[in-house]
Amino acid sequence: MFERYTEKGRRVIFFARYEASQYGSPYIETEHLLLGVLREDKQLAQHTLSGGARGASEAIREKVESLPRVGEKCSTSVDLPLSDPSKRVLAYAAQEAERLEHKHIGTEHLLLGLLLEKKEKAAQMLHELGVDLAGTREKIATWQREPIPAAGTIQIHGASYGLASIRSKVEYFQRGSWHWRQQAWLSRDVAEHIETGQTSFDVSLASDTAKYKLLKSGWTSDNCVICGWRLFESPTLANGIGYTNGRDWLCVECYEKFFLDAKPGPPPHPDIT
Repeated sequence: MFERYTEKGRRVIFFARYEASQYGSPYIETEHLLLGVLREDKQLAQHTLSGGARGASEAIREKVESLPRVGEKCSTSVDLPLSDPSKRVLAYAAQEAERLEHKHIGTEHLLLGLLLEKKEKAAQMLHELGVDLAGTREKIATWQREPIPAAGTIQIHGASYGLASIRSKVEYFQRGSWHWRQQAWLSRDVAEHIETGQTSFDVSLASDTAKYKLLKSGWTSDNCVICGWRLFESPTLANGIGYTNGRDWLCVECYEKFFLDAKPGPPPHPDIT
């Protein structure tokens, strides 16, 4: 279903599911898709929304938070389905991509799809901010994204990293035959050696009370092996969810930049050579 979607377009669906879970919704509604678009693509928001990306995003989030809750906040691991209006938004997005003769489906097409589902909350919120379909179509038809970072650097979590400093890490972990799976980071019990302070995940060692003690939830965080981003037990998506091979962890951004659909051989990012 999402084969034609850009990386950013797929992340919108991921973020929308997270937003729906936080608001206790049993479905991914159009307002959750809108929050996903605004969260994922600030360049698009800056280009198409009056008042700037931050002001518009805050206004829309306030409107969503004012809506009546339909349930309790649920786990981000729950697989929430798209509502029927949200399914139509995705269909409209594909049509808009065809109309613009774009081979991909991205955040810009999802935004147009949200505007086309006129009776839904997302379209109404956008209209209240002065965003209309015709004007947005015109802006997107002539839109060019800002250029990628200068050679030798890459942006990860909004910070600049020297490519030379991460190249060897990326290549090492790409060469490995590990299977990376998405997982929420959860604190773990560990056994700590009383004299040395060395910890182990083998909690059975704590049965030797003369040498070890059990630390409940003693392992409180991990770091991304590429950029060092801290992962810990948190409802915040960026810090609470990552990818693991059973030993090491990757943040979502590094996984999607360097490992999503990665093939054996040179790193897939065009700036990594």
